[in-house]
Amino acid sequence: MITQQDSDTREEMDPRQELLCEDFGSDHICLLYHTEVRWLSRGPNCTVTEFISKLGAFARKLDLWMKNVESKRYGMFELLTTLESEPSDELAQEIVHHLSLLKAELKHYFPDVTCCAYIANPFSVDPANQPVGTGEQEELIDIQADETAKTKHKECSPLNFWVSMASSYPTLARHAVPQLLIFPSTWECEQGFSAFMTIKSKSRNRLAAPGHDFRCAVSKVMPRIDQLVEKKQMQPSH
Repeated sequence: MITQQDSDTREEMDPRQELLCEDFGSDHICLLYHTEVRWLSRGPNCTVTEFISKLGAFARKLDLWMKNVESKRYGMFELLTTLESEPSDELAQEIVHHLSLLKAELKHYFPDVTCCAYIANPFSVDPANQPVGTGEQEELIDIQADETAKTKHKECSPLNFWVSMASSYPTLARHAVPQLLIFPSTWECEQGFSAFMTIKSKSRNRLAAPGHDFRCAVSKVMPRIDQLVEKKQMQPSH
């Protein structure tokens, strides 16, 4: 539902701010004025380690974008560069403020996100850089001298490797395995709600229950259009 306040905001919004929202891939052009809106996770599930890497990379991109905007470089916002005139200082400040709020939200929800340095490759990590007294340093030295483990590491995925090493190097495996599990995500749930809202819209609320349409919208099975068409009989001309 769009409130009167939302309508007023839409009318007052600078067209250049609309372009900024489109550059961010936003579904709504008024998100800059509603910083309390929580952007839920998007995309398929990934492991904890992959999530940490992507989160760290995104935080670094935010820092880079803020520096670029402060230097009046807007090349990362393609639609914004299509304007005939350069964005005003007020708009630049609005962009920086928006990016800083987004980074603050990330730090609020994920204040201390780190992963084990030896998860991907325990043979390239200096044991001296690991915590003292946890047993990780000693087990890293042992596994780096283990030729069987080196061969296994080349043949297996990281998760399968650490599961197979659990009995030989329990301390390392105990830290590594949890971070290689799938990170819980609301993506599929959000996708389902989005599909349902598109199907059960105001313009078609008098149609039959959208059960079959909904299943087709969220199914991962690709439709075999050619086979479906072959089974249909063409209507003869009258």
